[in-house]
Amino acid sequence: MKSGGVWFFLSCKRYLRKVSFLLILLVLPAATFFVRGLEEKEGQEVRIAVCVETADSDGTDGKTALLEEELLEALTKQEGDEEDADGSGLFRFYECGSEEEVKAQVASRQAECGYVFSGNLRGKLDEGDYKRCIRVYSAPSTVLADLSTEVVFAALMKLYDREIFLDYVMEAQVLRDSGGESGWGGEAFDGGMEPGGAEGLETLAGELYDKWLASGSTFRFAYRYQNRGGQGLDSEGGTEAAGVFPVRGIVAVYLLLVGMYSAVMLGYDEEKGLFLPLSSGRRLVCRMAVLAAPVFLAALSALGALRTGGCFGDLAREFGVMGVYVLAVCGFSYGLKIICRRPQVVCCLIPLVLVGSLVFSPVFVDIRQFFPEWGWVEKAFLTSYYLRAF
Repeated sequence: MKSGGVWFFLSCKRYLRKVSFLLILLVLPAATFFVRGLEEKEGQEVRIAVCVETADSDGTDGKTALLEEELLEALTKQEGDEEDADGSGLFRFYECGSEEEVKAQVASRQAECGYVFSGNLRGKLDEGDYKRCIRVYSAPSTVLADLSTEVVFAALMKLYDREIFLDYVMEAQVLRDSGGESGWGGEAFDGGMEPGGAEGLETLAGELYDKWLASGSTFRFAYRYQNRGGQGLDSEGGTEAAGVFPVRGIVAVYLLLVGMYSAVMLGYDEEKGLFLPLSSGRRLVCRMAVLAAPVFLAALSALGALRTGGCFGDLAREFGVMGVYVLAVCGFSYGLKIICRRPQVVCCLIPLVLVGSLVFSPVFVDIRQFFPEWGWVEKAFLTSYYLRAF
């Protein structure tokens, strides 16, 4: 064991004297720090352009404000905790002056997509004329238009569903007074007719609706960021910050490739007769020490990348899982060298393992969500076990 420690130390020194390998160790933490800084600077919000089309008539119908103006304000004025509660914090809606400006913003990719709210929106909805009430402009490559539509629809429902609810309650009460079936609306608000009659019923229904809405249980969207290099976080809480760059996934692939590279170098050392002077009992220990040295150095670099990338969790868990993964990488790489026998064959397998790990392991996306029948394929790649541990 003492000789193994000496070989391990000398191997670490040997690799650290290689400028190319030393740069590789330093590049990953520096890159994650740089990318994280860009994400924090630019933000992870998606810009959405919105505007209101000029109405042909005021369309107020006795209301105090136009529905389209209320909807525009509700989307553009969302702030702080309210955004986090309904999930709309992912998007940043901003007002444009005209439909042409919205089109220009989307065409230049300054906005992911754009919405134009028709004039007299309330009147059209009351009449059931839904065609082209809200027009959507999006780039062909966007994947977030449908998701942003959910946020717009939720904001519209918060504003307009109250009126639908009150109209339904009042119609149910009128039907009941005329001798027809009362429906649930009339029965639920029997007390609302005393003493204010229809006005009392409408007031009570409005107060109850506002109470349900304010409780947060009526309209709620919860978004979850999954499989970004092993990270999974709810918008309501978590210990890691979900980022666009999959730091943990890249780290897992990085360590596996370093392990295979180390196996290749070990094969070349054996061909040079580096271990022939050693006894058979010490030969295996020293070989494993030589193979483990660059993997150990890469693990330190990987932990630094997790720290600078903002996804370093509990200290004991991170070191424990990393230690097990390092041992697994060393065992896999050494076993691959034994099976292939020649280092050139192991070297040829590196691109195959790289592509397979990126595609089938949950580095960028979990393939099982789209092709469940292919879930068994990821078990062939060591990176999946590390990522699934988080």
